[in-house]
Amino acid sequence: MNFKLRSLVAATLAGSFLMGFGLNAMADSTTDLVKALVAKGVLTEEEGSLLNKGHEGEVATQEKAMKKSSKLSISDAIDKATVYGDIRVRAESRSGDDATTGVSEDRTRGRYKLTLGVKTEAGDFYSDLALAMGTSGRSDNATFAGGGTSTSGATINGANNKEAVFIKRAMVGWHATDWLAIEAGRINNPLYTTSMVWDGDLTFEGLAEMAKFKAGSADVFLTAVQSQYIGDRKYYSNGTNNRATNEVLAFQAGATFPITDAVKGKAAITYTTYGSGGATTDFNPTVLGSTNTATNNLNTLEIPAEINFKMAGNLGVKVFGDYAVNLDGNARYDAAVIASGSNAAVIAAGKDDQAWLLGAELASKAGKHAQKGDWSAKLWYQEVGAYSLDQNAVDSDFMDSRVNMKGVILKTGYDLRDNVVLNFSAGHGSRKNNGLIAAGTASDISIANLNSFDLYQLDVTYKF
Repeated sequence: MNFKLRSLVAATLAGSFLMGFGLNAMADSTTDLVKALVAKGVLTEEEGSLLNKGHEGEVATQEKAMKKSSKLSISDAIDKATVYGDIRVRAESRSGDDATTGVSEDRTRGRYKLTLGVKTEAGDFYSDLALAMGTSGRSDNATFAGGGTSTSGATINGANNKEAVFIKRAMVGWHATDWLAIEAGRINNPLYTTSMVWDGDLTFEGLAEMAKFKAGSADVFLTAVQSQYIGDRKYYSNGTNNRATNEVLAFQAGATFPITDAVKGKAAITYTTYGSGGATTDFNPTVLGSTNTATNNLNTLEIPAEINFKMAGNLGVKVFGDYAVNLDGNARYDAAVIASGSNAAVIAAGKDDQAWLLGAELASKAGKHAQKGDWSAKLWYQEVGAYSLDQNAVDSDFMDSRVNMKGVILKTGYDLRDNVVLNFSAGHGSRKNNGLIAAGTASDISIANLNSFDLYQLDVTYKF
């Protein structure tokens, strides 16, 4: 049998066997089939090599044609592009009362949010660009009819204004090696942490370096972050309004490790230090306002950890916790005493520079990715001292973007479909130290001397 005839037979066999397969599947399977024909003696090695080379050229031509004919095209330099996002609709009720006056404040509202992004890969480089609603860094939400409110807070009936969409992430990453990645821009928080310390909606602006490697049976991770709160550096000639870059530097070391076949642990230790940003005011825990944005004397040590138990069937149990202490708590307290005018209550309250969280989660998950019928229930308790953490970064829901709070939180979720999740959350909190206010920035409840706080949320999220 000559080469042309043998090639025709091989091509016919390959075409019949692979009819209906995708291009990638055809490329792999045709190569395997040609190898089998060479092994059986139907083709020589040289003939098999020529067939494979010709087939690879055909597949490449077809892939290029498909790209050109597609309605949505991307640069030839991009290997992969993924569009993602979600839409969430929420019913929410918040309430709080003032310890001094007894006045209460209730906020019942409908809310919604949109996140739309695209991730790309090009060789060793990758990117993430995401758009989201909500002007606040700790919230992507918009309130029903919120576009019809003036700057003074008065309702403008019939305004029906459209909501704005903002840049949430704009990041370029580089896989420098198979164990080291570097990201720059507005990036996702790369630290292993909890919402007690960092709100889940917050992004970092700057640089992050992430190393991951094996050490025996443990998966070790090392992360460094160089971020900024104030992005420019200005010096004025009169010397009265100097403003310098306020840097946030974080360094984390941790590992995931097996304890038994059914039990896995994870823990880390994180050191975070803050610059002053040229601020002329210090944190003052006696009033709500601009002084509560100050990040002076913050050098925190955080230790998040968890233990995961695999139970029968799809059930799993997780016990988790977090502990943080401000190593510069004494100096933050001393500065607060001065900023408050040596307020007797501030002096008597002491430094209160620690925060901790402890909780458990029960979940049923059928596979690695979310599936219809999956569910989870998470319950935890936390206490956050007035001088322990950055009040600009703690969770905006629990406890209302404030420090000097303690309370319990319940979160539950059920997957109505693979991409549709129903969630219910509830929380109750109160002041931890009655000698100080529950200080914070961008709080949803405007009461300064907040005594107690309750929050209920019911929402449905559609992911795409």
